[in-house]
Amino acid sequence: MLILKHKAVAALITMLCLTSVLQAQAEFPYNLDDPVKKIYLPSILEEVSGQALVNDEIIIFIQDEEGDLFFYNLKEERLIKRVDFGKDADYEDVAMVGDEVYVLRSNGLLFRLRNYEDENEIKTKEIETRLSKKNNCEGLAYDPVENRLLIALKGNPEVDDDQDYDGYKAIYAYDLEKEKVKKKPAYLVELKKIKDLENASLYEKWSHKIAEKFEESGDIRFQPSAIAIHPFTDQIYILASVGKSLVVMERSGELVSIQKLDKWRFVQPEGIAFGADGTLYISSEGDGGNGALMIFEMEE
Repeated sequence: MLILKHKAVAALITMLCLTSVLQAQAEFPYNLDDPVKKIYLPSILEEVSGQALVNDEIIIFIQDEEGDLFFYNLKEERLIKRVDFGKDADYEDVAMVGDEVYVLRSNGLLFRLRNYEDENEIKTKEIETRLSKKNNCEGLAYDPVENRLLIALKGNPEVDDDQDYDGYKAIYAYDLEKEKVKKKPAYLVELKKIKDLENASLYEKWSHKIAEKFEESGDIRFQPSAIAIHPFTDQIYILASVGKSLVVMERSGELVSIQKLDKWRFVQPEGIAFGADGTLYISSEGDGGNGALMIFEMEE
């Protein structure tokens, strides 16, 4: 009887503490269980690793083995062009900045591409950053408010020996004007807070198990694979293939929502982008089959 009372009290305290978190969770504007469209990509994009929208009709994909841009027509649902920009390597994400394209490699190298639509005219500049292979750089997004690129790290959050960010995942900023990555992270995502958000989400579904859930220990599996900024809310969306989740963060750094992704629908989610109208695009590797692009419209 005493144990039951303790669990009941724990559940009540948890419910009160998570009220604001649950409200934020409820405001998530997409139903990730119901895409308006799912497009199976060509076999060459089985290992799709990033994407960027040129306009509402054309999307650029990259894959993590070849230095090529893949131009895909969303209306016709077909690959229309392939432009070579570099040697084969581990490319992880791509971002549009005006009439230029930036591509990120896992070792921290950035590639700035001009005249990117024409293989005969393309101009490529390779940019070294303070990031390296140990950081396992995965996500790239353009931040027009700060005129910078955000780089989400899957691996080690530190770039210098005097840093200690144990228990966090890091997002660094590349200053487009100064052409360098800033020493300190633009954002540090605390894994414990992600765990709290995840528990809050579970509370909504299984309130009678919340006390037991909160007694669990261990690190949460969350390793960023892509990042994007919502065009209307200005919130930062962080996609994680390892952990199968989508985390939403305010520009201030406050975490407001975590959405768990169905492992059968999102086999290995690696790319995220938004249309100008708020439409959400998430791509997933095929893991032995075709890669896929899922499209979600904002709910009113």
